[in-house]
Amino acid sequence: MLLFPLFLLQAATPAAAQPLPTLDEVQFSECLTLASKDPASAISSASLWAQQKGGYLARACHGFALATDFKFDLAVPMLTEAATLAQAKGDPRAARFWAQAGNAAIAAGQADVAVDALDKALASKALDNVERADSEVDRARALVALGKNADGEAALATARQLAPENGAAWLLSATLARRLNKLPDALAFIQTAAALLPSDPAVALEAGNIAITAGDDNTARKQWEQVIKIGPNSRQAVTATAQLAALAATATPAAKDEAQSR
Repeated sequence: MLLFPLFLLQAATPAAAQPLPTLDEVQFSECLTLASKDPASAISSASLWAQQKGGYLARACHGFALATDFKFDLAVPMLTEAATLAQAKGDPRAARFWAQAGNAAIAAGQADVAVDALDKALASKALDNVERADSEVDRARALVALGKNADGEAALATARQLAPENGAAWLLSATLARRLNKLPDALAFIQTAAALLPSDPAVALEAGNIAITAGDDNTARKQWEQVIKIGPNSRQAVTATAQLAALAATATPAAKDEAQSR
């Protein structure tokens, strides 16, 4: 889940170009800060603010707090409403609210809703290249969930072009290429992802997955062992442990002897 940083939900123009903040803007900033620290309290505060005619800023914070509290199904309509109202008011932050709605929709398993929201976010010129790349990555995830692999590939290619430093774009590109049996592409993508995210267990896990698909058991084993070393308490480590056990169960006696001697 890729929650947008707080500053991306706030100012859409340089600080020097902004007028003095209104009371609503101050309350919005405080609400977002509270949401990042105590989402349950922010949910209650934002809900009360919305009832007191807090408008789309109250709804945006309410949705952000719900998403931060992993209540993604409830966050989606709240963020969608915030984005719709902000867009009607001409607030450029609408694009970021749409992107956040799409992000939450993916986590809620609502891929079609996510694509619609992310399309609206990307239709705006308010997002910079880094934000657009993040939205394209999310859009790719939703498209693949809908079985639209070619569209997902195109979205990831756009993300890599917009922000070559976006490790998630390269990692997801590698995963999708492997699933489509495009192993040379998968290998190239995962090598770039590893250079950008050298300590990410998800990258090592995918590197192992690509290696095993290519028939390279030794590299797969090393990568999965690296997953456990990097993030012993991660969910990727659980998967890697299971993969290693399955690999050991199918290994030849010679391979087992080699693994035990290391």
